[in-house]
Amino acid sequence: MASQHQADQDFERAVFRAFWRKIVARLTGTNNQLLPFDEIRQHLPVRGQHYLGVRQVEVDKIIGSLGRYHDFDRAFLPIQSRTRDRWVSIDKAHYEDIILPPVELYKIGEVYFVKDGNHRVSVAHERGQTYIDAYIIEIDTPVILTPDITADGVSLKSEQAVFFETSRLAELRPDVQIETTQPGLYSRLLQQIAVHRWYLGERRGVEVTQDEAVVSWYEDIYLPVVQVIREQGLLKSFPGSSEADLYLWISAYQGYLREAYKVGGRAGQSGDEISAREEAARQLKVEYPLPAVKRLVNALNRTDWLGRLILDQDRAVFFEKTRLDELRPQVQLETTLPGQYDVLLEHIAVHRWYLGEQRQTDVPYGDAVASWCDNVYLPLVEVIREQGILKQFPDRTVTDLYLWVIERRRYLSQAFGDEVPVDQVVEQLGDESKDGKTPRVPPTQL
Repeated sequence: MASQHQADQDFERAVFRAFWRKIVARLTGTNNQLLPFDEIRQHLPVRGQHYLGVRQVEVDKIIGSLGRYHDFDRAFLPIQSRTRDRWVSIDKAHYEDIILPPVELYKIGEVYFVKDGNHRVSVAHERGQTYIDAYIIEIDTPVILTPDITADGVSLKSEQAVFFETSRLAELRPDVQIETTQPGLYSRLLQQIAVHRWYLGERRGVEVTQDEAVVSWYEDIYLPVVQVIREQGLLKSFPGSSEADLYLWISAYQGYLREAYKVGGRAGQSGDEISAREEAARQLKVEYPLPAVKRLVNALNRTDWLGRLILDQDRAVFFEKTRLDELRPQVQLETTLPGQYDVLLEHIAVHRWYLGEQRQTDVPYGDAVASWCDNVYLPLVEVIREQGILKQFPDRTVTDLYLWVIERRRYLSQAFGDEVPVDQVVEQLGDESKDGKTPRVPPTQL
């Protein structure tokens, strides 16, 4: 009778504790639910299962159940009374030193799910047991679950496993650490790798292997941004986010910023630069409507390192594709605005097309680059230098002025229906600056 009474009291105390845990979970917004095995398993790339035999298992690592996840909370405290008799009978058996059979568990990563023996696990929790005997079946999956995992976390772990299996990045770079906190972001990373592989092939003129593209993306695209994130100490300003989260948001912002500068920020005017950043920020917030993204945009717009990072990346891509530094090593070519190296590549592409039309043959890309440099870029640069207008733009380069002159000349030629001499455009640009006017370069579609 004493054991029965004590077991009844234990159950009442366990139910009471479960009630208060539920209240605390609601107030703090924490997850207090036992994880459903079948639902979790559906999210995992399962390769099979195998029997491990009877082992002792840490009770705190049992975080889910096959069929009774609605009857207990995350600490396996009972949240209902309909199975009271079963719970009390097991607790009573402990008081009477009756040996109970091992429970049956599924093991996934570092955690366990109850196949049979939910009440035995619940009583063990309430009695403060550290270990419990169990028959264990291990589920073979590359996803490693830990005791603090949630249902949403399982989905993310599954996406992470697919990312690493598809990219083989962990095999190619064993020290890699990439983890996101938002669903769907791993697929964005895979899309980036696919696009990067295509661009590499286009730039090199040969097919690039998947492994080569993955390593190139990681070392030349991902790591430089992450390094800046670390140097700037950004992560501490975004608790709950990861380096990969910030990388994806920043890289998306970079893309939007390039396009905004390319279309409307060519004049180098402060207003154009501000509007380009505002447009890029607007598009990023639409793509990622998260409070952290809004705060990140505000932080990025207060710094200048992002623009430098974009320029370094764009310049590297430009010279890798054109090999201009090898074809014409004496030529100095540098722009100060994001997106403008893409405009230069478009100039070269157009020039190559015209050369092909003139020669009635396909022109090798290297020949087109050299011809553009010798017959388009350098002659205009010489005019700019002869008229000495570069000193009126101390924060800009001769390449910036080249781009402005090309755009203005295009606009004026279309407006007046006739070709406007380059030297007149350069002179007009200089005169406006001398008069204290801000030169306006109308954006046109290349």
